[in-house]
Amino acid sequence: MATQTLGAAKIMVGEQNATRTRRNRYLLPAADGTLVDATLSSGLFDPWPSIDIAGVKHRTGPRIPVLLQILIALPFLLVLAGGGLIGGLIGGTAMVINIAIARGRQSTPVKALLMLCVLGAFLLVLGIIGALLQ
Repeated sequence: MATQTLGAAKIMVGEQNATRTRRNRYLLPAADGTLVDATLSSGLFDPWPSIDIAGVKHRTGPRIPVLLQILIALPFLLVLAGGGLIGGLIGGTAMVINIAIARGRQSTPVKALLMLCVLGAFLLVLGIIGALLQ
């Protein structure tokens, strides 16, 4: 199991903690008592990191439906369309919130609705800031 917050990831195999050797590299305890080298990697719009062990990638969470991946990326994509620094900060925050929603236990339709609410709030805040700066 791998969990990741804003800091370093915490990886556990059963009840044992994996040893972090350097950035995104871990030694995992194997069933025979040896240690196996593993690399943790994550995609920009995928809320679940993958663990690479001996060239084989293992997901640490379920696949995210394409609709949710689009909703995760939408605030970021809108910022690329011309949001500037303030829009980037707000859009980045909205994207982080959407990633947290994607990791939740709700059903896909509920997650999509929550992400649409985050998108609406993002657009509202961006509009308010834009009006104040005019």
